[in-house]
Amino acid sequence: MTPPKAFVLIGLLALLVGCQSPSRPVQSSASEDPAATAARALAGGRYADALELYRQALADAPGKVALHYGRGVASSYLDRRDDAVREFRWVVQYGPPTAPEVVAARQWLMQARALLPPDLAKPEPRRPVEKRQAGNASLEGRAIFAEAGQAPKPMARLQLFLVPESPTQTERYHLRTDEQGNFKFPDVVPGRYKLIDRVAGQPIWRLRVEFKPSETKALELTPANSLAMQDDFPERQAQAQE
Repeated sequence: MTPPKAFVLIGLLALLVGCQSPSRPVQSSASEDPAATAARALAGGRYADALELYRQALADAPGKVALHYGRGVASSYLDRRDDAVREFRWVVQYGPPTAPEVVAARQWLMQARALLPPDLAKPEPRRPVEKRQAGNASLEGRAIFAEAGQAPKPMARLQLFLVPESPTQTERYHLRTDEQGNFKFPDVVPGRYKLIDRVAGQPIWRLRVEFKPSETKALELTPANSLAMQDDFPERQAQAQE
């Protein structure tokens, strides 16, 4: 059977490299587009270089489908299956359905038997801020954390959940941060919510957030308001442990 990593490259390297020459050595300069440098590294078989270059490019353009796709290809050639699956799933979930990268990523995932179930394969509908429903609120910020003895770093692709405190309120929201840890809940029904990064097990943050009608709220998630320093729901955690 043809390995998934070989299958996904067929007919798509030209799309990633564009007009760059595959034989041109990988060079890095302040004025050069890191995406183009990454594509040349990939085409030249320098997969470890390409992986790092795509990481740098995604720091500036975390929502660009071609960059996630290229990173997935490089990961597949380095036998980093979990990384390749994550990147190709992102491409399938958030890319235009007919884009060549999306088609190739879906075929790779099918061959690798790693496609998401149909009900999880589509992104949750998200309204642009300018089309926010009248009276609803928004929340945006950045998640940064530091493990013991390490420097703080952005929490990339971290899941965040807004769970209503009221049992009669049905609206729930979740998203993933971008590569720089940024997040935005653009359209939230007013009320009191629990903001948490994990629905099972020990989270990093467990905070109460209250939204007033039409409020635009900012919240930075840092070690200073992490669970070790601030827990807005300690009694519920104690009940769960009993």
